[in-house]
Amino acid sequence: MPRAASICLVGGCPKRTIRSGRCVDHAPPERAWVRTSARNQFRDAARRIWDRHVRPRALARDGFTCVRCGGREGLEVDHVIPVAQGGTWTLGNAQTLCRQCHREKTAKERRKQ
Repeated sequence: MPRAASICLVGGCPKRTIRSGRCVDHAPPERAWVRTSARNQFRDAARRIWDRHVRPRALARDGFTCVRCGGREGLEVDHVIPVAQGGTWTLGNAQTLCRQCHREKTAKERRKQ
């Protein structure tokens, strides 16, 4: 059996309710669905700091060359100790590597696990 219509909880409003005991005029605004967890929000903030502050400083500090082979093409800034293994998002944990050296380092780290 359907529920009986009820009136708005706001004093003096005779309109029918639609949601949360209030009418269309007094219903609270709908909140957007938050799809990121607190953990992901922290990671995204750390990534922005990395991209804006740490990465350019690491490139300049290392002279825009790969610290392993001295190459100047396809440079990437890498975490010396991966974040997943307890590394930080700071300049002290950053190094400049070319793509090839970065791939080799990443493959070596994955073999260790």
